[in-house]
Amino acid sequence: MFSAAFLGLPAASLLLGSSLQLSAGELALLLGAASIAVVFVETPWGIAADRFGERRVLLVGISGTVVALLSLALAVATGAPLWLWAVLLFVAAAAGGAVTGPSGSAILGWFGERRHGTLLSLRVAAVPVGGAVGTVVYAALFGAAPPFVAFATFAALCAGCAALVWFFVFDPARGSAVAGSGASAFRSSGVWRVASSGFLLDVTQFLVLTFSVVMLVELHGLSAAAGVAIVTAMQLGGGLLRVVIGVATDVVPRFSRSLAVRMLAVLQALGLLAFFLLPESSPVFASVLLLVVGVASCAWQGAHFTQIAALAGPRAAGSALGLNNAATSLGAFVPQVLTGLIVQLGGWGVALLGLGVVPAVVAAFLFPAVRRVGASDGPLVAEAVDQG
Repeated sequence: MFSAAFLGLPAASLLLGSSLQLSAGELALLLGAASIAVVFVETPWGIAADRFGERRVLLVGISGTVVALLSLALAVATGAPLWLWAVLLFVAAAAGGAVTGPSGSAILGWFGERRHGTLLSLRVAAVPVGGAVGTVVYAALFGAAPPFVAFATFAALCAGCAALVWFFVFDPARGSAVAGSGASAFRSSGVWRVASSGFLLDVTQFLVLTFSVVMLVELHGLSAAAGVAIVTAMQLGGGLLRVVIGVATDVVPRFSRSLAVRMLAVLQALGLLAFFLLPESSPVFASVLLLVVGVASCAWQGAHFTQIAALAGPRAAGSALGLNNAATSLGAFVPQVLTGLIVQLGGWGVALLGLGVVPAVVAAFLFPAVRRVGASDGPLVAEAVDQG
């Protein structure tokens, strides 16, 4: 529901702006407030989950989102100033950030290590699905009712989620013998290497997802509708491959999470390099290359997030997942802020190399090689970083 409420809103931004009669700058202020909030809160929420338990953190965060969204609905209905809308949306998104890391660490604690790749891949794949559902709901509500109704509706839906957490979510057992603590997660070089690679991979991913349509139209003469269809196929194909890879890392002995992430990073780098070398007006080859790169850019997250949790250990999984969420959220901002300036100064080739090829290559080398030191159907087990 967090994904539906906050990822669905940007996609429905045109209807949001027209419903509230906002200028482009005012709309950017609102959407930016929700987006930047997640960067600041993911790590603190993860630390809190490790210290106080996932159930408590989820209840506090979702309840805060309900209160903030109801306040936002009231502010919109009464014509309160725009800055108050932005503050309330920031608070709502910041509170809702409690869902991402703690929900993942709870899942990892409930099930044995041999299921982690599959389950966390499904958990991560639910994010774009939620965003798509949110877009449809926002579009329907903005088109049929006053704008405050949309925010009140999502407040009610989040309240329903809080009730589900109250009745059905419990904190996983954390034995004293298992590795990891909230502090040790941040002392682990492996955890920081995984988080840094996540930042870099998200730079490449959002360069591709955000600007593929523009590149295909400007450089290769494709229609905008065809470009949108290709980006949609990237996300759907990437979500499916994300789950397939998660299952494969659980059931195929030699197919490790490190191998999966590195292969996908190299595939992105090679695909973007080939796209860079294509002559202009090659719409078929360009479309195929970007489709392959886009699918790969949307497929690494499940294995990646499972790996950082395994390296941190069960008692620090929330902290590690929070750090990774913050890193990837920050990485998503970089191409959106810098691509236009880089294209203006150096052209699309420089942007593809600097924000696409290079981050993917560095991420492939930065992501730690690991060997499993245990496997079970019990709690999360760590994997050792191969420093050689």
